Amino acid sequence: MDKRALAASLLLGAVAFVGLLHTVLAYAFGTGLQQIGLLVAATCIVGIVLVNIRP
Repeated sequence: MDKRALAASLLLGAVAFVGLLHTVLAYAFGTGLQQIGLLVAATCIVGIVLVNIRP
């Protein structure tokens, strides 16, 4: 794994964590915005997979 892929994976992992935290907090406070957090987290996980696929 090169440094660029590692940096991208860590950045996407951090954003995915924020998306999951947003989902939990939206559920806890009943704001109805769970879909946004799940969409962000799912997009970041797909991004991590795409970054780490070897050509």
